[in-house]
Amino acid sequence: MTELKTLFRHASHYLGGRVCLMLLGFVSFPVFTRVFSVSDYGAMSLVLKVLLLLTVLGKFGLQNSVQRFYAEEGASSERDVSRRYYSTLFFGAAGTGLLFALLFVLGVSLAPAALVEVRLKNLFLVAAVLIIVRSLQPTLIGFLRAEGKTKTYNAIEIAVKAATVLVSCTLLLLWRSTLNVFFGTVIAVEVAGVLALVWYLRRRGLIAWQAVDWEYFRKAAVFAFPLIGYELASVVLDSGDRLLVQHYMGSQPLGYYSAAYNVSTYVEEALMVPINLALFPIYMKLWVEKGRQETQAFLSRSLNGFLALAVGVTCIVLLTSRDVIVVLASSKFQDAYRLLPVLVIGLLIYAIHIFLNAALLIYKKTATMTRLVVYACVVNILLNVVLIPRIGLQGAAIATLISYLFLVVVMGAVSFRLMPLQLSYIGFAGNLIAGAVSFFIVRMMEFHHAWMNVLFKSLVALVIYALLVCLMNPSVRRFLSQRRKPTAKEADQTHAQLVAN
Repeated sequence: MTELKTLFRHASHYLGGRVCLMLLGFVSFPVFTRVFSVSDYGAMSLVLKVLLLLTVLGKFGLQNSVQRFYAEEGASSERDVSRRYYSTLFFGAAGTGLLFALLFVLGVSLAPAALVEVRLKNLFLVAAVLIIVRSLQPTLIGFLRAEGKTKTYNAIEIAVKAATVLVSCTLLLLWRSTLNVFFGTVIAVEVAGVLALVWYLRRRGLIAWQAVDWEYFRKAAVFAFPLIGYELASVVLDSGDRLLVQHYMGSQPLGYYSAAYNVSTYVEEALMVPINLALFPIYMKLWVEKGRQETQAFLSRSLNGFLALAVGVTCIVLLTSRDVIVVLASSKFQDAYRLLPVLVIGLLIYAIHIFLNAALLIYKKTATMTRLVVYACVVNILLNVVLIPRIGLQGAAIATLISYLFLVVVMGAVSFRLMPLQLSYIGFAGNLIAGAVSFFIVRMMEFHHAWMNVLFKSLVALVIYALLVCLMNPSVRRFLSQRRKPTAKEADQTHAQLVAN
């Protein structure tokens, strides 16, 4: 019970930290979309996504080894053993990050102008430093996670993000609105954060070159390597379309697509991240304490509740997509609003995988998870190649939706063989009817300002939808009736039945 309490406490800390990071993202996004041109914003998004791909390789999955081997060696009372653990993983991550950064710089330098335009090439070369930095960051803060220092972990992540937002926005608004200033600021802040963590570990005497054990590094790398596939496939599934949009259409359309995708990601993460962080410890506790049946019932109820929430969010997005883009990204990105509903629906479908993953994680089917994501990547790339040249940005959005739907369907087929979840089809139909009625009622409302449309349409649609769902969805009605306190008469009747029995 003590360990479970610790688990829930840590999960709440991570949840609070994630909310703070999302709020900082909401602050920076409107600034970046206003100070950069559409083309510059698209180039920035592309560079960050390519760096993310290289960072996955640079990390080499060693952040997973940090968690796996901490209890055995990092927490050892023998000083030499713990120093070997910290030093080997630290210098190992630095080495793999440096290796892939150098390979990236070499590849970009040799790439012909027809493949990588000069402006992007220069940005890639400047930003390559981040491959090293971001390969080290997960290992360094992973040490804090392994030690259970969740508050320190959150404080560092939030401090780095806040400093990046504050300094970059200040310089962009008051000095120069260029991508070099943005990436220079990001590099300076993140390097400072890494150096602070290195100083902290050095002061504790935990990292030293002479303590590195390359045989131990080989063991850690062998454990981590298979997990690279899942992470790499997930990044390609999320970011591959950006590369193809740039290839087929250029930076200007990429800017529109990136803005719409980022807004959609905020919507998805606002729902998925808190649920995901809270869900895992709860269903694992149920699995350990009460077994398969209770776990299955809990996940089924949670999935049906999420579907009700997702339909309501989709309704609001359909009503406010044009105004949301204007409010968050400025009017110059207004043409991106047509992409928003398709992308949001696709990402909300993708969010369903956190419920389907449960059975795969419980039964340790991580290789299966990787294989399914790779299949979805292939579908996504093929659809982008076919659709973007024919119907443009809408083709990329449709490819995203279909590939995420494909992933959820195949993952559901595998997951349900291990632990089938009970979907309330009547309840889901009620959700769809409630969403449709709410949409047709609220769409007649129109205000003079975009922010008023977003605020009032969202609130009115949410209220109408919630009331209709309570009336039409039997699962929601049952849940509310269980939460309702019994009246005095009902309590007396229950007491009488107990006495009679």
